[in-house]
Amino acid sequence: MADYRDLLFSRAFRVVPGPQYNEISQPLRESRNLFFYEVILHPDTPWESLRDRVYPALARYLKYKSIAPDSAEGVVVSLFFREQFYLIEGREFLSAYREIEGLGPDDFRLRVLSWVAETEGEGKNQEGTKGENPFRHDLPAGRK
Repeated sequence: MADYRDLLFSRAFRVVPGPQYNEISQPLRESRNLFFYEVILHPDTPWESLRDRVYPALARYLKYKSIAPDSAEGVVVSLFFREQFYLIEGREFLSAYREIEGLGPDDFRLRVLSWVAETEGEGKNQEGTKGENPFRHDLPAGRK
């Protein structure tokens, strides 16, 4: 899909030059208590990469953060493309997915559930190993 970028960019509530990103995003984080999720979009990134990797990872991360992964309320997606960041409300980022994929609300909820279940059903931690504790006690944060 060649025009998926245009659809995503059109959902941005603000376009920020890259060097000003922290200057713009920090006050939003503090004043509105927003959670930011950053995505890098290369010029040659196909839609399928976002569809198959970015969106499922976002859903799992939001669930981990106790944010509804099918609504992304209180989330801003920072979509970095070339020298700019496109700030997109989470619900608009998800809505763009639904529009591009032609999914209704119920079908989208099922898709999100399947994304979230991908790692849960496998019983794997973040390193992909079963049953091992991913916390490393040998690192400074783990010492008492």
